[in-house]
Amino acid sequence: MSKRLAEEEAGPSIRTKRIRSAEKDGHVSDCNDSECEGCDVGDVEISFVRKDENGEDQTFQPSAQELLSMALNESNTTAVTDQGNEIVRRLFDLALEQFEKTDPKDDRSGYATCLVELGRAIDVEESLREGLDIFRGLAKKSPLLMKTEHWLTVAKASTGLLILIRKKLNSTFEELLEELEEEDESPSEEQLKKYSIKREELSLYKETLDAIEKALASSSHLPTKEVRFGLQDIQSYVQLLDHPQHYNHVSVLTDALGRFIELFSYKEDPDLLSLKASLLIHKQSLLGNDTEKQKKLCKDSEKLLLDANKLYKEENNKEYPRGWELLAMLQLSQSNLLDDEDEIVKKYEEAVESFKMAHKLNPVALDNSELANMINMLSGEAQEEEEEEEEEEEEEQGKEE
Repeated sequence: MSKRLAEEEAGPSIRTKRIRSAEKDGHVSDCNDSECEGCDVGDVEISFVRKDENGEDQTFQPSAQELLSMALNESNTTAVTDQGNEIVRRLFDLALEQFEKTDPKDDRSGYATCLVELGRAIDVEESLREGLDIFRGLAKKSPLLMKTEHWLTVAKASTGLLILIRKKLNSTFEELLEELEEEDESPSEEQLKKYSIKREELSLYKETLDAIEKALASSSHLPTKEVRFGLQDIQSYVQLLDHPQHYNHVSVLTDALGRFIELFSYKEDPDLLSLKASLLIHKQSLLGNDTEKQKKLCKDSEKLLLDANKLYKEENNKEYPRGWELLAMLQLSQSNLLDDEDEIVKKYEEAVESFKMAHKLNPVALDNSELANMINMLSGEAQEEEEEEEEEEEEEQGKEE
């Protein structure tokens, strides 16, 4: 079996890189299945080739950085299968081996970066922790060696850990809620406390914000793409803080992200406008009974999204999928803040239309999204109510006759 990785040229002599994986069918020692065609596939073997000056394939040994680039590219393009993950893991392992050989003893940033990327690519918590610890040591002993990209990698490691930690907590809490729902009970204060922000989370998100601050301060030329990824990572974590008890932490993170976003020309950037709007929408959802503050956040979010949609359409001559998706979410929230029944129905219908537009523009991303499930659920409830009303009218007409 062979697999090609299309890479940007790392140098004039490198045109293409190819990964070949060879498997030998065999059996594990305790396999007694007479029909088994091979359950122990062995190790994946990888070789690398490039074209020489005569156009012939020639094996070569990639550098540590080239191996890391291959691993990242493969992790972004490979289907989630055991063999696909094995190839990705093997590439990262080869890159780590090379970085261990080539990194200076006083600067293991290459090795640490590879660990962090491995941890992010296939959710390896130990790799994230080890890479982060190396950068912490480097920042303490040799702070002058810490460059912009290093601080951004620190942020990538810490947010990666935050997301893994919070997902585990959320999963446990969701299981608890399902059990309590069956018993028609609500979570106790003690149970809610287990869902609160943990000390490690607090330390990690402070470390994340500090790393972003240092990255922004250490470069006269902002690496815009990498910084955006960092901001989106923080936003991904914020979205996981979905209970009112998290509100103060969400506020801290949202305010910090807002400051970072404003360092860019965000008013001319649909993605940054929508990022800022998504944070405000989420913050609003945790406010509970403070209706006036919720309405203010909704109004601010709406302006950001309308500007984002308009700007995107002017720049690309087409509608903005993310903008319409967020607008649908916002309009659903707004419908819950209204008192007049006619206004509630009108706002809800606006949300449905916005969602239909978003789905039309990006059906794959929205087919099984939380927003889609919510819209479908509400649409089903609305249809049931309409059918009940029709039945009642028919009954009334029958009585009159």
